[in-house]
Amino acid sequence: MFSTVLEQGGISNLDSNRKPVIAVTMATSRQGTGVVNELSKTNKYQIRALTRNVKSSKAIELGKLKNVELVRGDLIDPESLNRAFDGVDIIFGNTTPTKGWKILRGSIVRSYEMEQGFNLINQVKFAYEKGDLNHFIFSSISKAKDPLRNEPAPGHFTSKWDIEDYIDKLDLKKITTVLRPVSYFENFENKIPGYTISKKLFPGIVGKNFKWQTIAVEDIGQWVRGVLSKPDKYKNQSINIAGEELTGLEMALTLQRLVSSEGLHTKYLMIPRIAIKLLENDIGVMADWIERTGYGADMNKLKNIQKELNIVPTSLKDWLKAKLENKKKIRNTWSRQWKSSQLDLQWDKY
Repeated sequence: MFSTVLEQGGISNLDSNRKPVIAVTMATSRQGTGVVNELSKTNKYQIRALTRNVKSSKAIELGKLKNVELVRGDLIDPESLNRAFDGVDIIFGNTTPTKGWKILRGSIVRSYEMEQGFNLINQVKFAYEKGDLNHFIFSSISKAKDPLRNEPAPGHFTSKWDIEDYIDKLDLKKITTVLRPVSYFENFENKIPGYTISKKLFPGIVGKNFKWQTIAVEDIGQWVRGVLSKPDKYKNQSINIAGEELTGLEMALTLQRLVSSEGLHTKYLMIPRIAIKLLENDIGVMADWIERTGYGADMNKLKNIQKELNIVPTSLKDWLKAKLENKKKIRNTWSRQWKSSQLDLQWDKY
C-alpha cells in the first residue's frame, strides 16, 4: 500500500503510468470515505483525499489504502482547493450544512453550506478552464416526488439545489454528473434518549405508514465508480438515487425478522415532531416534506441503471444484519478481555 501527504507547496501525480487523478472533497466524511474506499478497490485511479486534518485517525486510515494520497483541503479555503485541484482529471464534490449544535439554531446552517458550495464550484470552474478537468461529480440531494408539493423544503435541501443552479450558471453542466441521494440508513443511529435503534426499537422521523426512500451512505461510492465507467453517457445528467422505499412499519418488520429467533418484537417509534423541531428545526421541516411529497427516486428506473453500472445496492436488511454482527463482535471482544483480566487477577493472587 502506498500513500503520502501532499503539502501546500505543490502537488504532483504519484503514478508515472498516469492513472486518472480524482480529487475527493471531505474525504473523511461518510460520503467521502465511501467514495475513496470504492475507487481504491478498482485500482484505476490516483485518489487525492482532501481533508482539513491529514493527521486525524480517519485520514490516517484512508492514507493506508492503495492509490490514495492525503491532501490538505478545506471548502472554506478556496486557495487550498485551488492547490488540491491542480492537474486533476475528475473531482467528486460534496458539502455539509452542519456546523456544531447551538441552542435555538441547531447544527444546520444554510449559509455555511452555501459558502462551501460557491468556493467548490468556482474552483471547479478554474480547474476546467486550465484544461485538465473533464468530469465533475456533485453530491446533492433528491428532488421531490411531487414538485407541486415541494414547498416548504428544508434549508439543507435548498442549499444543495442552489449549488446545482450555480453549476448551471457557470456553464459546467456539460461536464457534471449530479447524484442526488435520499435519506441515509445511518441516520437511524441517532443518540436521542429513548429513541435509539435497538433490537426492540426502530426509530423514525415520519409516521409509520409513510413510504420513505433511504440508502446506505457507502453506496454513493458505488454510484461514483459506476458513472465514471460511462462518463460520456452520464455527464450532464442528474439522478435521484435510493436503495429502499419502505414504510416505518416495514422497516421495523425488517429488523424484527432478523431478531425473531431471540423471541424479540421490534416496534416502530416515531420521534415526536415537536421534539425534532426543538432540537433541529430543519430536520422537522424535512419530516413534514417527506410526508407531504417524498423523495423522487424512480425505483424501477434505478434497477436498470444499477444493472448497467454494476451497482449492487445495500438493502436495509443487509445493513441491519451487518450492524448486529458488528455489535456482537464488539460484545464478544469485551467479554474475552474481561475474562482475561479476571484470569490475570487470579494469577496475581499466587
